[in-house]
Amino acid sequence: MSKVSIAIITPSLGNGGAERVSSQVSIFLSNLGYDVTVFAAYSNQDFQFKGTYVHLGLDKNKGNRFSLMRRSFFKLFTSIKNGSFDIVVDFRSRRIFFIETLFHLFIYSKVKHVFLTIHLPLIEKYIPRPWFIFKPIYKRATGLIAVSQAINDNLTVLGYSNSKIIKNAVDFGYIDDKKHEALDFSNISYVLAAGRMDDDIKRFDHIIKAYANSVLPEKGVQLVILGDGKIKPELIELSKNVGCEHLIRFEGFQKNPFKYFAEAQFFILASRFEGFPMVLIESLACGTPVISYDCPTGPSEIINDGHNGLLVENGNIAALSTAISRMHTDEELYAFCKNNARQSVDHLAMEHIQQQWLALLETTAV
Repeated sequence: MSKVSIAIITPSLGNGGAERVSSQVSIFLSNLGYDVTVFAAYSNQDFQFKGTYVHLGLDKNKGNRFSLMRRSFFKLFTSIKNGSFDIVVDFRSRRIFFIETLFHLFIYSKVKHVFLTIHLPLIEKYIPRPWFIFKPIYKRATGLIAVSQAINDNLTVLGYSNSKIIKNAVDFGYIDDKKHEALDFSNISYVLAAGRMDDDIKRFDHIIKAYANSVLPEKGVQLVILGDGKIKPELIELSKNVGCEHLIRFEGFQKNPFKYFAEAQFFILASRFEGFPMVLIESLACGTPVISYDCPTGPSEIINDGHNGLLVENGNIAALSTAISRMHTDEELYAFCKNNARQSVDHLAMEHIQQQWLALLETTAV
């Protein structure tokens, strides 16, 4: 019997949570014996993967975008048509009516089974409007894969009975290999934040303000921020305005963030919304406690308040500052959270999540 052939469609294999998960799934499915092809719109590769790799040709810095998108779509269409794929697993956002109409007519129609992943609570980012057109189409998909219980609950409320929860995984082996690499700086005590700086979704301004008003600056504990993007200059200016430019380090995007996680006192997340944030589970996998806004969705499913970190009212900068001070000064709390950090994400180990994918695909007749 020939191998089941699976196409994974992803924006890229770098610089993002959904992208990291798509690379993990390529490894899961290859390890399980499936014939995997990864179709990536953009060429950046920061994450390990397994299977055949196909770059679809998009480049944000080159050429006419519409022309590139047209050629990219045609390349995907011909590859799917000629590749005799049994299953598609789609990690893209899917909010543009015209593009998704083309996908349903010319891509998904060429395979037996389609799984559509949903990584954020913004359902309209994954099921385009008008919903009365796309709702019945998405109900016919083999499965909608939600990365958190809360996202799955949202789908259920909207009437989707074909949703399934498979949370993001932790690659403990890979993290353990990487977390011992030397940092570019030494002999400093710091807390950590990380994420894209293309917009204000990660709310680094909240983190900077909360840090500046906490006890950490007077204690000499620095704030290290990983990431790049167009608002980075604004954040650097803010660090000057709050009088902490000498204590806040902007380290840019790092292919190996784990060495920063491992040496940090704790990690801070202040997002407007998340799905099932990789940064939290990866910090905990490094044995580092976390502090996060209780934003929709994910943090409350990862953090047991007072056990492996602290949950803070969403958007409350004063409460975030208090939590930062508390995690630093309350030695008993800190030691307890740090001791519980890694074991709190044991259930998300690669082998466990891989088995969930296997159970899902074994119920799919191809």
